[in-house]
Amino acid sequence: MWSVPKKRLLKLRRLSACCLVALLCLLANGTAPAGRSETHAYLLRGIFNVSVGLDALASKLAKRGIAASVYGHLEAASVANQAIQDYRSGKARSIVLIGHSLGAGAAVSVASGLEAAGVPVALLVLLDPKAVFAVPRNVSRAVNFYIPGSGWPAAAGAGFRGGLTNVNVGGVPGMNHMAIQAMDSMHQRIISYVR
Repeated sequence: MWSVPKKRLLKLRRLSACCLVALLCLLANGTAPAGRSETHAYLLRGIFNVSVGLDALASKLAKRGIAASVYGHLEAASVANQAIQDYRSGKARSIVLIGHSLGAGAAVSVASGLEAAGVPVALLVLLDPKAVFAVPRNVSRAVNFYIPGSGWPAAAGAGFRGGLTNVNVGGVPGMNHMAIQAMDSMHQRIISYVR
């Protein structure tokens, strides 16, 4: 059996401790690259928080260096307050709102709250909203993915001058009201709009 000199053993222990501290710091601050963007995505789930595909989407965004937080649709007022605070502090310069089902309506409500506070929304993504919503004028770009008979197209609100795209995904194989927020192909489409 071989033995390690005491000084060398202490150096190895210190190195291990430093590596552990660095790993814990990375985990505490997220796994986003050092060149983290100033974009923050706020995702809102549907009824009973069943839209767990949004958690997977938030994780994919975080891996690309985009801060992402997931909320229930009943938390719209809290999300609006947090987004306003993040924007005014400079933490989030580009705000993205993504909502599924009743969460789509909550995302529009958040956008309206931000409009009242003079805060712009870079991107609003609606996933099979349960009603026709008017996109507020502070939104630069809105994309609404819907399934006819399940969800509804969105409309431009008063003074809206941004881009609005309604995408009928009803013909996509395997697509339904729950799959729209969980399918990897949908996640990739949404990510392509996020900057």
